Amino acid sequence: MKRNVLTVLFAFLVVVTLTGCWAGEIGVETEFNARDGAGTRSFVLDIMDDTLSVDPIINPDDPDGTEGKGPVINSTHIEGGISAIQTWLEENAPDFITVEPMTTTGVHRYFTLTFAFADFDEFLEKYAALVDLSPTMAWADFAANERPTWTCEGGSCTFTEPREILEASMDWAIDGIWNDIYIEADLAGWVTKDSISVLANYTLTVGEETFEELQHYDPLAVGDAETGLTIYVESTSFTETGALPMSTIAVVGIVAGCIAVLGGGGAAVYFLILKKKPV
Repeated sequence: MKRNVLTVLFAFLVVVTLTGCWAGEIGVETEFNARDGAGTRSFVLDIMDDTLSVDPIINPDDPDGTEGKGPVINSTHIEGGISAIQTWLEENAPDFITVEPMTTTGVHRYFTLTFAFADFDEFLEKYAALVDLSPTMAWADFAANERPTWTCEGGSCTFTEPREILEASMDWAIDGIWNDIYIEADLAGWVTKDSISVLANYTLTVGEETFEELQHYDPLAVGDAETGLTIYVESTSFTETGALPMSTIAVVGIVAGCIAVLGGGGAAVYFLILKKKPV
């Protein structure tokens, strides 16, 4: 069940170099804006579409064109073209997912899936549902310490999420696209389900604090005997802590509870203080 991140990245690099195709880049954006764990999560799939450009799309790992890495060619590998992914997502995403309209910027097509949650319990419920949609993995496969957690202490809350289960929550879409509309005939032996996408960007916001791990090009990185690589998310776990103070309603509730517990004892103390006050 567990994936070797380095193996997947190496396979991705081989595919890019030898075939000219470029994996779909997935970004995950999560925001927690309340102490009870309410918030939103978005998955953004970014795919370069060569039909949007008159000229060949320069390989991001060879921006100067000096290493012989071919141009990006993705459109021939999806039945119906890159935009067909939008139709597949609309037809197959679970009901609690909102499939936003596809957007296009330059040669990039963006496919966005979002869902909201009223508290952390609902977040886990929807998270588990996504994992269970995978044909090869299940929520029950992950122990408690392998699942997302949300803890609050004082005026701060902390969210932690292992990468492995995050990727499991996206497997339903990757597997479905791979089996339903991906055309691998001219890539047989070079491409697998694991190499058609990569976790490229991760953003986590808790209150006003934000953790980001974003893709970038490193001209000194070495791969396939050449230099210069696009670096993607490398972390195996993600965490952020932010200030999320209790709401006024919650504070009033706690005070009211304390008064109720004190009851007559509180009144007696108040009476004694009054009795001792000099006239």
